[in-house]
Amino acid sequence: MEVFDGINVIDTTSGKAGSICSMFLSDNGARVFRVPAKQNINRNDPEFATLDRGKEFHSLDLNTQYALFEKLVQKSDVLIEDLLPSDPLQKKIGFQTLRKVNPGLLHCSITPYGQNGPLKNDSAITDLIKARTGILDRMPGFEEGSTHVAHPVIDVGAGLLAALGLTSGLLHRLENGAGLKINTSLMAAGLLYMPKAIGDRVRPRPVKVTPVGGGPFYSLYECQDGAWLQLGCIHGGFVDIAATVMGIAEIMTNPRYGDGRNPVDEEARAELFEIVKNVMKTRPSREWAELFESVDVPFAHAATADAAIENQQVVHNQMVQELIDPIYGSMIQYGLPIKFSNTPGSIKGPRVLNSSSDIPIKKFLQTENNPENQSFSKLPLNGIKVADITNVIAGPTMGRLLADLGADVLKIEPPYGDISRPSSGRSFHALNANKRSISIDAKNEVAQKALQKIVGSCDVMVANLRPGAMGRMGLDTETLRKFNPKIIEVHVTAFGWDGPFANRPGVDPLAQAWMGLQVAQGGQGNPPSFLGPLAPTDYTAGCMGALGAVMALYAREKSGLGQVVNTNLLNAGCLLLEGDFSRYKDKVQRRISDKSQNGLSDFHRLYQTSDGWIYVSAEGSVSGDALLDLVGLTGLGRKSPRHEHSELGSQLEEAIKLHNSRYWLELMCSNGIPCAESITGYELDFFKDEQAIQNDMISKSVLHDGSEYAFSHNLIQFPDLPITQVKPTPLLGEHSLEILREFGIDESLIDAIVQNGSLVTP
Repeated sequence: MEVFDGINVIDTTSGKAGSICSMFLSDNGARVFRVPAKQNINRNDPEFATLDRGKEFHSLDLNTQYALFEKLVQKSDVLIEDLLPSDPLQKKIGFQTLRKVNPGLLHCSITPYGQNGPLKNDSAITDLIKARTGILDRMPGFEEGSTHVAHPVIDVGAGLLAALGLTSGLLHRLENGAGLKINTSLMAAGLLYMPKAIGDRVRPRPVKVTPVGGGPFYSLYECQDGAWLQLGCIHGGFVDIAATVMGIAEIMTNPRYGDGRNPVDEEARAELFEIVKNVMKTRPSREWAELFESVDVPFAHAATADAAIENQQVVHNQMVQELIDPIYGSMIQYGLPIKFSNTPGSIKGPRVLNSSSDIPIKKFLQTENNPENQSFSKLPLNGIKVADITNVIAGPTMGRLLADLGADVLKIEPPYGDISRPSSGRSFHALNANKRSISIDAKNEVAQKALQKIVGSCDVMVANLRPGAMGRMGLDTETLRKFNPKIIEVHVTAFGWDGPFANRPGVDPLAQAWMGLQVAQGGQGNPPSFLGPLAPTDYTAGCMGALGAVMALYAREKSGLGQVVNTNLLNAGCLLLEGDFSRYKDKVQRRISDKSQNGLSDFHRLYQTSDGWIYVSAEGSVSGDALLDLVGLTGLGRKSPRHEHSELGSQLEEAIKLHNSRYWLELMCSNGIPCAESITGYELDFFKDEQAIQNDMISKSVLHDGSEYAFSHNLIQFPDLPITQVKPTPLLGEHSLEILREFGIDESLIDAIVQNGSLVTP
């Protein structure tokens, strides 16, 4: 049995986010009818060969064959669309129309910027969305100013959010047969990777991030042989080991350098970085790799995407699969990013290009109808309890997404707290809001008994610890199932649950490196480039973990079985390579940025103005010619390639620098040239952004002591359900006693835990 056995999906989308959403449904049992509303799918884009695998294409004309389309909707469970809110086709495939055809339909819209606000009908150009959500301003580059981001975080994030929303709707529909409207957006995906939080306890990030790293022992370094290694020493223990094997342990005793993670000032940080940089150049990369691996120092080679396909751990994770695509023939694609122990998915095969044939549809229409609609009255995960044993980014992302869907999430922390808690940064607060905190020492035998009962009584446990760590806490699968045979365990590991890298320490930058993301981000002729502020594999894997949890809950409601769900940062990296994790005859490598990391071509890139940066997307013949006319280059460059870098870009640079951003934005927009400002300071300005406000993406809270907080929220929206207020991130152990008593822990046991110092309360 697969999770979505018996579920029928209509995917009408044109963009990649919709295809990513329906790929996860198809790979886990759903039958997906690909019926593009716009008939403009670029089937020759090799990435779609992966994203549309296992789906059936049908070219239904919604004008002449609408009756057949309605019958298809009547027999289906899910419809996905990515039309603009103002698109005339909304009258044919919008929720208000189709809910009359099928009251039990789950209808998901993926818009560029949401259903409301001044940008609601703006184009779905993902690089413009990255600019408007502050991503390009936050990304460090080899030159000053905004930096092009090479990876499809917007499409991947929106696709995962849509799949998560739909799966939540399917779970609740099992209870009452109700259809539901589900909205997400490409802008929401930007917020998934750059979550926002402000408040009295929220502190801005103190460390200056560079294009090669964020700290002296958390950066990319060139070795003697010209290869690059990424270090990932996330805590002081790793720093001490690394400094020792590098022969600089004595230098580290200088108080200026702190523990290697927190030098006293920027000058000291730069000094220590130079020391480590010079040491790394004294040995070839292979020697450093062998040395680091022998003593458990977190590291990775900065590899290419082609090398990632050969990575022994990636192969072990079954992420290298071969299909025979109808266009590209024999083709290597990535495998299933989320693994289920009891309901394993499967790749059905390559996409099926049926063209205009409606025979499969007519045969399908002979199947049984959907249940009658009733109603929703609560969030989909209301009543679900989640034990959140996570830290840093990937794990807390899982818990926060589940909490926002209505789950009661218990953040279970050791006495010293989440490793990110001391920094009290924006991401820590953004990812741990809407939870309750219990702080307990799992190493203490008495406390461990209480912890086992609490976790074992939950519906879901999410964790992002190294394999084996849960067992040492007494929370292995066998023990948990004694308390609850139906419990769902979700593990997000760095490299995989087993295999050659499984026991290595791992963090997001290491997965970036192994999977070729840093090499691609570097741009033409540059060294690899660090993607730290975006943490792409962390947020992607965290969202996949949340999706896996809800898929397993849905499967449990149908079968009564709990199970173990696994994903990891390397699997996440496969999704982020924009089709480059593939092999086929005459493969064309994807485009990467120029040496200045401005963009993909003269007509699709960042340009500096007199007071900032704008992103211009004008590779079409009409928009490209209009751009040349506006900057006074009429007659020049008309025959130049629109998808390449050339001297023309330099001429455009000089012209655009003459005026400010507002001048160019108004002029270009009035002439039909897609463009956007690269927003600076969006960490704070988000909370004043009219687009976010009108789409209810901000939640504000005031605590009993008068302190105020606000968070990005509502990335997956259910218009028919009430929007809940986000509770601020709890203090360490804020709910410890409350949770112990709630789960029926005996008072004598609670007294013993308190007396031996194994419980933290505020």
